[in-house]
Parts: sequence; C-alpha cells; structure tokens
Amino acid sequence: MEPQLNLRIQGALVALLVSVCPAAFGQVEGTTVWIPMRDTGMFGARLIRMEATLFKPPGSGPYPVMIFNHGSSGGPIPATHTEDPKALGAHLLSKNIALLVPMRCGRGKSEGSNKEEPSPCTAEAARQGLRYASEAVDAVYEYLREQPWPSMDKVILAGHSRGGMLASMYAAKRPGVALAVINFSGGWKNDNCGPADVNLALFKDAGSGAKVPNLFLYARNDAFYSDDSMSKYAAQFKSAGGDVTFKMLEVEKINGHQLFHRAMPLWKNSVDDFLMSVGIATNSDYGL
Repeated sequence: MEPQLNLRIQGALVALLVSVCPAAFGQVEGTTVWIPMRDTGMFGARLIRMEATLFKPPGSGPYPVMIFNHGSSGGPIPATHTEDPKALGAHLLSKNIALLVPMRCGRGKSEGSNKEEPSPCTAEAARQGLRYASEAVDAVYEYLREQPWPSMDKVILAGHSRGGMLASMYAAKRPGVALAVINFSGGWKNDNCGPADVNLALFKDAGSGAKVPNLFLYARNDAFYSDDSMSKYAAQFKSAGGDVTFKMLEVEKINGHQLFHRAMPLWKNSVDDFLMSVGIATNSDYGL
C-alpha cells in the first residue's frame, strides 16, 4: 500500500474509532484541582480560582509534568467547556509523566473574565491577549512550585490552537521555565484576519526568544489556516532563531484543526520521539 494512501485511510478511521470507542486509547479520569490566581481589573486586584484537570502518577514523585493549554472558546466551543484530554493523560501516565490542564479565566468553571477577546486583527492586540493569558500560566507555575511531586526541571509546555501559540510564546518570554514545547495547530487568529497574517508576527516574536526545542504539529485541511500559512509559521519561527521540528500531517473527513482531539494515532509517535529526544522519557518507557 502506498504511504500516502495509508495515511489517508488512517485519517478516515481515526474519527470513527474515537467517536465509537474512546476507551480504545486507555482513557482515565483526571482530578479537578483549583489554582489561585491574582486577577487585576478596573477595581484592583482580587484572588480568583482557576479550574484545572490533573492526571498524576501514583506516589510522591518527583515526576515530569506537561502543562497543556487549551484553545479559544466561544462560537462552536462553549465558554463553559472544560478541556479534559483523557487519552493524552492516560498515555503520559503510562510513562510516569503528569498532565495538568488549566482553564484560563472565564473558561470552564474558572472564575474571572476572558480578556483575550474580543480583539481587533492586529499583532499588538494579539500580543496583549497573550500577555493576559500568560498571567494564567504564571499562576499554574506558582501552584506547581508549591506541590511536592513535580520535577520542575522537567516541565513540557504544550497546547492546542491558541494554547499552542501560548506555549511557544510563554517559553520564549520566560526562559528556563520549560524543557521543551509541543504546539498543536497553534495560532492566535485566522490567517485571513486583517490585512496581514497576525500569526506570522507572533511566531517571529516567539522564535526570536526561543531557548528550547519546539515540536510543531499541524494537519492539512485546517479550517483556520491554509497549508501555506502553516508552513510559513514554522519557517518564521526558525528564521527568527527558534529550534523547531515541523510536521504536516494528513487527515481526511475531519477539519485538520481537530488534529489534537481526533487524530491521536497520527501524532502519538511524533510526541513520543520528541519526549525521548529532550530526556523526558526513555526507551524503557516504550518497552524498548
């Protein structure tokens, strides 16, 4: 069978398998934890709580931890939706890696308001939204530093869509906080939002400050970015100085932007190889 055809068949089967049998990927239940955050508004600072889902190996650790940042909400994704990637949680737990999935302000059951939107289609407006989103990630790090179980020198930042962009940007703006970054379909705006693609400016920012390797995982037929745009994001990040491994995957019968949620078999091996390359996992974790 031709490799191209094989990938297309896989892509067609993924959606069916995930929708019919989620347990096929060994899903487990995470635990809800509440992360304190100081939110600054027009009436001054106040302490709020962010909802987060934690998948933690048994015992006292220390364990590597992946912080996974969700995408935007509103429109087709309700603001009340809580990101709960059980399949990824189970996969990481099998390698003694913890997964923490925070919901930023105004999303899920987190308190506060979503100050990332609405915003005009300009790079500066997007940067402002990223700065505010980064305050939530700051609170996540403060929470983890107070826990006895995380290995804070083995933190992976990851995320989907806006969360992927946030992961790359946060690691670049705060050197030393992460060992590596995994970006699934990352971007802050549609590539046709405004006269210029805002994401190109943002990836230039992230690449110019990047100190750790990034894995960029995208898929064709993305409803928000063209294939050409996605390739340019990785090229822009690299030309600005970033260390990036870029994968353009083939999916069919699903929106390529759903790569993370609906096509785990297509990206799992790339993630495994990347975790091994940065020293988070070893051959023994994979039965080798």
